[in-house]
Amino acid sequence: MFPARLLTLSTISGMLSYLSVSLPHFFSTWFAISDDGLFFLPGLLFGMFVLAPLARNTSYRIGRWIGLVVFSVCAWYVAVSVGFQVLPKVQSATILSCGISGSIGVLLLALVSRILIPWRFDLASLLMALVVGFLGGCIFGLAVRVPRASLAGEALYLAGFLFWQPSVAISVFGRPKPSFEVKWTGDTG
Repeated sequence: MFPARLLTLSTISGMLSYLSVSLPHFFSTWFAISDDGLFFLPGLLFGMFVLAPLARNTSYRIGRWIGLVVFSVCAWYVAVSVGFQVLPKVQSATILSCGISGSIGVLLLALVSRILIPWRFDLASLLMALVVGFLGGCIFGLAVRVPRASLAGEALYLAGFLFWQPSVAISVFGRPKPSFEVKWTGDTG
């Protein structure tokens, strides 16, 4: 996938992810909406918009798409769960906890992309993705510390989604990668 297309799809995913978790807070005065189900939507959107289009045109492509989307939901859920289960124990380190969660999400997505796409990425791409995943998580950590549905809180959540999803997508998947095939060029003679 070309970097411009990847950037566009990951930005759309980030915007829709923000809307999927923020709009219910504005409508909660009129409707009884639970946050539990909503926290699956960003993973679902990232899987559909970013990971699934990367699956190569090979056998079991539909199975790969489904696996990528399901695993993306699971990765998002694990990262958010770690962030919110660690937060109560380490109140003073909210930003650090969310940053670590952002990096955990990157590692899980890198693992699944290596297996299901299959995608071969180099160490520099993975390290860059870990750093931007951490920074994106830190933005979410800042957002958690601000009252929900306030202008500052919503701006930070939006910034978190618009930073994390495109940055991770571009850093892991944005550069052309060598194929898995090893070509023999010499004799052992």
